Amino acid sequence: MSYSFSDSRKRILVIAPPYRLNQTAYALGLMYIAAVLERAGHYVEVIDMDVRNLPMDDYIRELKTRNYDYVCTGGMITAWNFLVFTVNLVKELRPRVKVIVGGGIVSSTPKHFMAATKADAGVIGEGEDTVLHLIRTFENGQSLSTVDGIVYREGSEVIQTKERKNIQDLDALPFPAWELFNVGQTYSRYPSHHSIIHAKRFGSIYTTRGCPFQCTFCYTEKAVRQRSVENVIAEIKELKDRYGVGHVMIADDLFVVRKKYVVEFCEAMIKQKINVTWSCTGRCNIIDREFLRICKSAGCDFMGLGIESGSAAVLKAIKKNQTPQQIVEAVKMVQEAGITPGGTFILGLPPETKETMRETAEIYKTINQYRTHVNKFFFATPYPGTELYTQMKTAGKITDEIAYFEKISERGDAVDFVMNCTDAISDEDLMRLKKELENEVMQDFIAKHPFLSFQQWWLHKTPWGKIRTALIMLKMKGFRENMQFLWTKILAKLKLIPDPYHRTWSKRKTYAYAQTLIEGRMVTF
Repeated sequence: MSYSFSDSRKRILVIAPPYRLNQTAYALGLMYIAAVLERAGHYVEVIDMDVRNLPMDDYIRELKTRNYDYVCTGGMITAWNFLVFTVNLVKELRPRVKVIVGGGIVSSTPKHFMAATKADAGVIGEGEDTVLHLIRTFENGQSLSTVDGIVYREGSEVIQTKERKNIQDLDALPFPAWELFNVGQTYSRYPSHHSIIHAKRFGSIYTTRGCPFQCTFCYTEKAVRQRSVENVIAEIKELKDRYGVGHVMIADDLFVVRKKYVVEFCEAMIKQKINVTWSCTGRCNIIDREFLRICKSAGCDFMGLGIESGSAAVLKAIKKNQTPQQIVEAVKMVQEAGITPGGTFILGLPPETKETMRETAEIYKTINQYRTHVNKFFFATPYPGTELYTQMKTAGKITDEIAYFEKISERGDAVDFVMNCTDAISDEDLMRLKKELENEVMQDFIAKHPFLSFQQWWLHKTPWGKIRTALIMLKMKGFRENMQFLWTKILAKLKLIPDPYHRTWSKRKTYAYAQTLIEGRMVTF
């Protein structure tokens, strides 16, 4: 939908949180929000902290000096500390500015987030229509109770309105606001392949929203909707023509959810000679050899599979709807199709035991023969909105929810231990066994692939490998920017400056010093 306003266009600041401080995936959710705001006639500016990673004092200075009427931000629960800090700081600095927050952090914890912040409204579910409706409502002085799909504060009470219907015609949305996020100078120049010759500019797209499966550890919308193949192809063409993108990451929760759609996409890629490679997410109990052959012919060179566990008992308990045998067969099929198979493994999912962890390691060693790399295991981490989270609350393992969100945010990634979801394994044994099994799997990989193992050691652990990486970045980003990056890393290594590529937003930093920063005394962390 679109809205008109009685006054001039508003100045809106869109803030993307820092996650891993790199450009491995576009901030697509906020890129879509920025695009619909711009199309509605507003003036939109962006602070992309995952790319710029500003020191705290510089970030505060930008929030103080920029001119804006609204702030739109949001993201995942791992950005809790940053987003709570940002929202409350903006409301302290600019009380009249309206702050709208969305993403999984609000959808999964709407009332908790409103309790922890001074946000004017939180968006639950998809935000494109909702944010436009919210701004119209604010501008016209109407009650927020008329806006579906939000949470807001009325006095001391936090109110959640009725659910908003999902957007059915995804083709009606504009393409993400690439220019506002400076994609041509940031994301698209991150190399998709770590090879000097084959390094390509990188792009990221959504073709599908939602996933119908019920995995207990996953938080996602269950209603599946897909863009038309024509619309997706048009976006890939535009990324290729405008930014020289040669590899596209299809960032859907599950791209292969409807095989007929994927086949139509592949046929269009081949017929129209798009000539870009692409990667996607697959599922072990869906794919087959003929399907994979078509994907390979259309340019697919990597498929990530949600493996999670090698134990039949654990797979059943987490509602994965796949078996250890299907896992092995799927990885083998992907490899035989000429596509690199990826896969995620999670340790500690109930009803995990030491024996089921061993079963997972054995499955991993079986599929090692079909893989070109080894992943670390993730720890089972209960994210709000998931069945696993509810189980841990019921079991009394999560009591202070906001303190738990702060802890997740400080860890940032599920390879780090947050909590023990099992009853049969102690914290110490779970962490120790994870390291032992990772080492065991790696030793097995080395035995099966001695040349690949040497090559990866050479690339990641030797000066020559670092020189090669520098040459790739030189190809992607040019001499001046590459030299600036190297100089920064040298200064950080010598401890002459803080390393901007390892900056974190912990509770201590974002809360304890907030008032100091607000009052104008800048502190660098």
